[in-house]
Amino acid sequence: MKYRHVQIGKASILALAIGSVFMIGLFLSLRRVEISANIFAWLVLVFGLSFGIFCRLTTEIDGDEFRARFGVLGWPKKAVLLDEIAGVLPTRLSWFSGWGVRITTRGILFNVSGRGAVIVGLNTGKQFMVGTDEPERLADAINQALGREPLFTMIRGAGAVPD
Repeated sequence: MKYRHVQIGKASILALAIGSVFMIGLFLSLRRVEISANIFAWLVLVFGLSFGIFCRLTTEIDGDEFRARFGVLGWPKKAVLLDEIAGVLPTRLSWFSGWGVRITTRGILFNVSGRGAVIVGLNTGKQFMVGTDEPERLADAINQALGREPLFTMIRGAGAVPD
């Protein structure tokens, strides 16, 4: 089964845009031009790289592998063989889970925007989460690609987070 979806990181883009405007305003208010020019160059680099990384998240099933890749360069990424996956369940993230790559109580999270996600439970008992704007569709696609019944008992903390 093939599956590919690109989620645009609207929240990440908005946060980076606000941060960029704030930093440009700060730069323009500095009096020491020779120092602030260097700082400005570094800020442009940091915000540019951040935008390139967190502007989108691509999730795909291709052959025997599930992958989640950030940005235009596909880094950072998470790739796992379908044989290693016990099962996948859709979930809802708490509002403070955030964006980017983060450690949470339910595993490492890869997310660019929103509160929808899937929990990917591995046969080893470990798990990770991938943010998506179509969690049910992604979970169904991975579970179908497994070619066997998913083992949802391997997934801990899979319930929805109350608001």
